[in-house]
Amino acid sequence: MPTDHEAEALALADDALLAPGIRHVVATLRVGMREGPDITTMPLGEARACYAAQQQLWRPRVPPGVTIRRFSIATGAGPLPAVAVRAQGGRLPAARVLYLHGGGWVLGSVDTHLAAMSRLALGSGTEVVGIDYRLAPEAPFPAALHDCLSAWHWLEADSTGRPLFIAGDSAGANLALAAMLEFRGQHVTMPSAALLFYGVFGPDCCGESNDRFGSGDYGLSTARMAWFRSNYLQAAGEARATDARISPLLADLSGLPPMLIMAAQCDPLADDSRALARRARAAGLVVTEAEQPGLVHGFLQMAAVVPEAATALNDAARYLSARCSAPLG
Repeated sequence: MPTDHEAEALALADDALLAPGIRHVVATLRVGMREGPDITTMPLGEARACYAAQQQLWRPRVPPGVTIRRFSIATGAGPLPAVAVRAQGGRLPAARVLYLHGGGWVLGSVDTHLAAMSRLALGSGTEVVGIDYRLAPEAPFPAALHDCLSAWHWLEADSTGRPLFIAGDSAGANLALAAMLEFRGQHVTMPSAALLFYGVFGPDCCGESNDRFGSGDYGLSTARMAWFRSNYLQAAGEARATDARISPLLADLSGLPPMLIMAAQCDPLADDSRALARRARAAGLVVTEAEQPGLVHGFLQMAAVVPEAATALNDAARYLSARCSAPLG
């Protein structure tokens, strides 16, 4: 274990990695982590309200020029709230994207991620469909995954042959990858490509990135990830260690579509994305790995106030636009 002096020096060195445009956001995050309430100890409703309020600190308004349609998808578990975002006017979007929001399977909604979804839709010329999948602990694993599968079946039936994509950030990236593993055993259309942003893919938080960036000084903490997992996996028992629907990094990835894997350098989960990229390439997949230097977990939400995050989101939109006309693989 490093001494206090060594730990302080290491923290200073890691701070030097931060992109210039995100340092003010990290400073705000640190004040909240050190002086604000701990969401892992407060009532669940308050924790969700706190998360939503935090997003408002830098979450942009929905950009102009988009059409937002709210509706619900019929599922065996009841109506699934959904939202579809596309550019105003013009032709029918060339493709559709199922977007799965982050929030540790416990927090978040289509509204906390609506601005990022809108920017992705505008930049790519696609229609982005988000869902309010059921959250833990009220609906633990595998409820959220089942909702994602239901949404994909609906999207496939409703899309008149247009290319379909899947995307997600953090826990949403986990759900997107787990869903694709399920698609292989079903008679459904595989996504033309997947966009996976700073996802959680392994069975636990470990590795260099967690050791360096898991204190909470860079936003997401190891302790908060443990809280998320305990809420999501409460009914999983021993299966949590081996079930690829929970930890898709453990799965055979062969047969999956091309992937954009976009990590944040200063994120305790960065090693999960790096490991996924290695395993996907070893399985013969077409992988575009785009680690974002100096950014932290959740940067898509910061695109309005962090230029480097806006660039990353624009890059993802360009990737999506290019894949709209590319053959599978």
